[in-house]
Amino acid sequence: MPVDQEKLAKLHKLSAANKVGGTRRKINKKGNLYNNNDKDNTKLQAELHKLHPMTIENVAEANFFKKNGKVLHFNSAVVQIAPQCNLTMIHGQPKENTLNGLYPSVASQLGSQELEYLTGLAHNLENEQTVLDQLGDRCSETKQQVMNS
Repeated sequence: MPVDQEKLAKLHKLSAANKVGGTRRKINKKGNLYNNNDKDNTKLQAELHKLHPMTIENVAEANFFKKNGKVLHFNSAVVQIAPQCNLTMIHGQPKENTLNGLYPSVASQLGSQELEYLTGLAHNLENEQTVLDQLGDRCSETKQQVMNS
């Protein structure tokens, strides 16, 4: 059966003009506008409460020494322990400081061995920093030489 191309074009034109069905618009989902960690924190506290932790009183501050030379300093930290799980929890807002910045306040609280260790650590970090600076200078010099040639 032969198809008349003129009638077929006319039907396509009509079908394009008269769409059947509604518009398929995208429904925009609103994301979480307020990203607060209170829900996560309450869930974590509920799970930790199941361990029956003991709170250690009168902890003025806590420090965590990181390998990169920075120190996480907790001022007025809340310390809880769960000895049956070998778990220690420290709650509070940490501030990330340098070792040299906290050294005067921490030095009075340490014994001789810890003081020697921290002094050596600070010295090693300074040496590493000078080596990195020297390597950076060498890299910039070679980069300039390559660009000039």
